Amino acid sequence: MDDENETEDPKKPSLSREIKFMMYGFGDDPCPYTQSIALIEDIVLNYINEISLSALNMGKKGKITVEDILHLIRHDTKKYGRAKELLISNDEIKKARKGFEEDKYHF
Repeated sequence: MDDENETEDPKKPSLSREIKFMMYGFGDDPCPYTQSIALIEDIVLNYINEISLSALNMGKKGKITVEDILHLIRHDTKKYGRAKELLISNDEIKKARKGFEEDKYHF
């Protein structure tokens, strides 16, 4: 990696801000080293890329489904449990919003 003239690729997602806050939330310094943030970001993006490519190769051609991701992480109980928890929460939020919108228009 060339640090002298390194420019941000506009297509490459940047998670550095979120990673910085997460590191602080988990007990790191409020201003962690930029190299630490870059390393964690690289690890996270590589993991997302690997999971996405694996999911793309196993399901329907050209499509990634939630079930594909769940299938790939099924042996990691922490990730699988957290993913299921987030999916359930997402469904509950959708139902609550739908109920709120229905109540809003039907006094």
